[in-house]
Formats: sequence, structure tokens, C-alpha cells
Amino acid sequence: MAQGITVMLDEHDSDALRKQVYTIVTNSIEQARRDSGLDRQYLKRKDAAKYAGVSPTTLDNWKLPVHRIDGIVLYSKKDIQAFIESN
Repeated sequence: MAQGITVMLDEHDSDALRKQVYTIVTNSIEQARRDSGLDRQYLKRKDAAKYAGVSPTTLDNWKLPVHRIDGIVLYSKKDIQAFIESN
């Protein structure tokens, strides 16, 4: 049977450990947000459809304005949200 380990830290070391863990967790959350695209203002077609909770074909049928950059079609999250709220 596994036994737990108890570590005794003084107040200074405890505070330093707490801050280090907080920094690691915060950085991990920020990286996950970047990796998932949550912070992106513009989305590719497939991601835009997923964001809206519809199929790419349904997204096309909505006739939302698109932005083209180097041939890549992008949808604005604001446009998607506005369309959903108005319908």
C-alpha cells in the first residue's frame, strides 16, 4: 500500500512553491488557449463552423462576410456571434 509523503516548508519556501505552481499552471492555461485558438479573432472555415456549432455547409449558407488573406478564407468571431444573436 502506498504511503503519502509529508514535506514541511517554512513560510518563505511555502510561498515560493505556491507562486511557482501558480506560474506553471497559468502558463499552461495560456498555452492551451493559444493552441485551441480561443484567443484568435478570425477562424478558418472548419474552425468557424465548430465555433458556431454547425456544419461547414450551414456556415456557408449563412453568407457571412469573409476576409481573405493570401487565399485563406477567414471568418470573424464577432460576425458569427452577431449572426447567431440576431437569428
